[in-house]
Amino acid sequence: MSPRANARPIAALVVVTVLAAGLLVASPAPAATPADVRYANQVHERVNDVRAGQDRVRLQKHRCLQRFAAKQAQAMARRRQLFHQDLGRVLRACDLRQVGENVAVGPLTPRQQVQQWMDSPPHQANILRRSYRVTGVAARRAGGTWWVAQVFGRRA
Repeated sequence: MSPRANARPIAALVVVTVLAAGLLVASPAPAATPADVRYANQVHERVNDVRAGQDRVRLQKHRCLQRFAAKQAQAMARRRQLFHQDLGRVLRACDLRQVGENVAVGPLTPRQQVQQWMDSPPHQANILRRSYRVTGVAARRAGGTWWVAQVFGRRA
């Protein structure tokens, strides 16, 4: 067989291998639905209402914290497990001086969710911490349950 005849099967193998490798790349998490976005926005507004009632500044949305909140809410919903993410990673990636996180799961309305956090001293402390100025909030609905993550931060 000529060297040229061997080249075709090898080239075909390379193309198939490249295509198969492309299928193995992790796909991004599904985008938030309009209901997910609405829920998260209502939590954000309710937290700011609570802060305003306690003479705290309103938390501004922060793009980097939003990405981490979205990843966290999606991961919890996918695993059907409540857990915190590595906040050291958030601190470094978002170039912040201080971070905190509230997570939750349940069939609650946004108002009920924030009230549940306010009834818990550690969660309340995150909501009312004077040094926090920025936040990201995300929610995902899975199995009839809301999975919520709110990440708080203070810029460096």
